[in-house]
Amino acid sequence: MDNFDYKSPTRIVFGKDEIESLPELLREAQAKRVLLVYGRKAVKDLGIHKRVQEIASTMDIELYEEAGVRPNPELESVKSGRRKVLEHGIDFILAAGGGSVMDCAKAIAFSAFKKEEGIWDVFLKKHPVNRALPLGVIVTMAATGSETNGNTVISNDARNDKRSIKNDNLIPAFAIIDPSYTVGLSKKKTVAGSIDIMTHIFEQYFSPTKRTLTSDYMSLGILKSVVENTQKILQGKDSYDARANLSWASTLALNWILQQGKEGDWASHNLSYPPTSKYRLTHGYALAVIHPAWMKTALAENPSVMRPKLQKIGSELFADGHPDQVIRSLKNLYATWGAPTSFREMGIEIGEREAMEYAKKATFHGSLGSVVKITAPLAKRLYLTC
Repeated sequence: MDNFDYKSPTRIVFGKDEIESLPELLREAQAKRVLLVYGRKAVKDLGIHKRVQEIASTMDIELYEEAGVRPNPELESVKSGRRKVLEHGIDFILAAGGGSVMDCAKAIAFSAFKKEEGIWDVFLKKHPVNRALPLGVIVTMAATGSETNGNTVISNDARNDKRSIKNDNLIPAFAIIDPSYTVGLSKKKTVAGSIDIMTHIFEQYFSPTKRTLTSDYMSLGILKSVVENTQKILQGKDSYDARANLSWASTLALNWILQQGKEGDWASHNLSYPPTSKYRLTHGYALAVIHPAWMKTALAENPSVMRPKLQKIGSELFADGHPDQVIRSLKNLYATWGAPTSFREMGIEIGEREAMEYAKKATFHGSLGSVVKITAPLAKRLYLTC
């Protein structure tokens, strides 16, 4: 294990009806003028929008809105939110929704201190994030784990591009996680969310750092919980307890506790951005295609790391611990859940030119990953196998 310095500053308020903790949390944040960021429908259907309005009115908080944030949030929503922040003197941002809404809110939070034309430069790593407005989140999906980290991923339609940054200034001050909001989610959203959670764990589990057994066993335990509870839900046993376990797994999968003392990989996420941006793919479904392809590539390129890691997954999740079979078993699991396991299943044919285009975008800042260095030529080869 490596040395590490870990802090998780987000206050997590977890459980049914915990939206009633919002007044206390807003008082602690000294919020006076709040920008509520949300998507298109779910927040109103769940009653969150109305309750936030009621709480704001009772507390004499000025409430403004940035609505309609789409999946794979786009730069224009960030710019629109930024203009409202400056126009109304917003001092706190409240995101209510899934990972896309939270990512948009985080980008708005730092964009308030940037020129509008310079926002994308931050995602291109040309400028740092030095300041951001404080924010809190109300979570409505178990997927990205954005509620306790400083990650944000934004699409730029004008450039047909998608980029991510990570900065501690963007970590939410609080997260309200009420699993009851996720009961009854569609099969597609549930499956895509579970695959997203699993891939976050895999990105930290597969590591060249030696002797990380505690982290590895934590990862395997959360993976087992995700699989077990997803299976229950898909079999018609959609209960609060199953959703609560998925919600907590989602948070643990990306609050960076699993990566302490080790180096993560994260190549697969970066590789997923170009095709996701071009075809507006569901993030979890893109990962269902790309990450198994990365596993196969990494196994061939670095068997000394991959073989024992895959064998442990096999012994915990599948009957067969042979590394090649573990990858096939994982793809089969995703397929039984109804997820695509190739681009072709999504009606996408990737040729040589398109693969090279994606490879160049994905490796814009250099090679990807730690288990195996994914260069542009290797990325191109990987895309062609997806």
